[in-house]
Amino acid sequence: MSIDLYTLVDGEPMIGPKGMSLLLGVPIEDILAESKRSNGEAFSLPTEWIKSGRRRSKEYQAATGSTDMLGALEYWQAREPEEL
Repeated sequence: MSIDLYTLVDGEPMIGPKGMSLLLGVPIEDILAESKRSNGEAFSLPTEWIKSGRRRSKEYQAATGSTDMLGALEYWQAREPEEL
């Protein structure tokens, strides 16, 4: 798995912009733009992003029977075009 999807901080995975893009099904440019608007502070996800992420989570769970985040990253990375 590509390290740009997440990084480990004190042994815990922290999702990067590419990982968020895959989990939520939102173009990475949109995530980067929202992050820039928030000046690097935590920001609230738009409702449509949350809905998309829930849909993708359910799809991953139905396909694999698993609920782990890192597994979902691998699943979506294998299925999404590079430009997402």
